[in-house]
Amino acid sequence: MFVLSKQTSKSNQQSKKNQTMKKIIIAALFAASIISSAFAADASKVSLKIMDNFKKEFRNAAQVEWTIKEQYTKADFKVNGIAVEAFFYIEGELIGTSRHAEFNQLPLSAIEKIHQDYANYQVSSTIEFDQKGDRNFYVSLEKGNRKQILVVSLYGEVSKFEGLGK
Repeated sequence: MFVLSKQTSKSNQQSKKNQTMKKIIIAALFAASIISSAFAADASKVSLKIMDNFKKEFRNAAQVEWTIKEQYTKADFKVNGIAVEAFFYIEGELIGTSRHAEFNQLPLSAIEKIHQDYANYQVSSTIEFDQKGDRNFYVSLEKGNRKQILVVSLYGEVSKFEGLGK
């Protein structure tokens, strides 16, 4: 029974991390399309574990601004003039990074599929999200008041982002 309880606990932790991950991707998409940071947190409020991990991962970061949320902490910064976002779990572990991408940076097969399947939609933003070496693009599309987010793999596979509905 203890083993089952421990597995259930791990499963619940993974589920929470997956939910956090989805929220972060959505946040990154909105951040890519709207430049903000009016609510940046004081760096002294960022946990030492997160700060240490940030400094190890991003030695050349400049213009760092922090945002602290209930489930994660986000750093907005620049590396070599490129705007980057890094997301950390509250415990300090790096979740992943995102940065703005151009739609034409997607694999050609994905561009063709999106133009074919979403011909009447406009691309509102494209981000590249890297989670421990697993990199995907997220494309936000709009058609009037309808919105759709697509996930595009480096190999050109296109799928709908399911969001937080599950």
